[in-house]
Amino acid sequence: MKFESLESALTFAADKENASYNLYISFQNIVKNMAAKKLLEELAAQELNHKELIENALASGDVGTIGGKQNISEISFSDYMVAGTIDPESDPQDIMQFAMKMEQAAYDLYNSLLENYGGTDLEALFSRLAREELEHKEILEDQYEKHFAQWM
Repeated sequence: MKFESLESALTFAADKENASYNLYISFQNIVKNMAAKKLLEELAAQELNHKELIENALASGDVGTIGGKQNISEISFSDYMVAGTIDPESDPQDIMQFAMKMEQAAYDLYNSLLENYGGTDLEALFSRLAREELEHKEILEDQYEKHFAQWM
């Protein structure tokens, strides 16, 4: 997947954040453990905040004037997409694995954008998003280890 503008790439990222938000909300409705519900609620809220941060950057109107080290059309966004899906038959382990892959892909995307737009007005945004996506992945990995690694 290629984008012709930074605006379209950020719109894609905002949509992915919204999808992550919806995924965590759906997980929250599935799990019974109250601590897990709380964790998913917090992760969902952070994803919604990421979407708002991206939308605020887009609304500023400055995004179109910011140039990166390479043209946005040269970045292959398909490298940051997760294959596979979650369906009603997915078990908690499947869901956790999928979520960890999503968080890794989001981290990789924002880290790539950070490398490309470092030194611009978008550096702080991409740095924060990359850091927080990595934190999400680490939280999920910790929970996965606690709940599923013992059975492997």
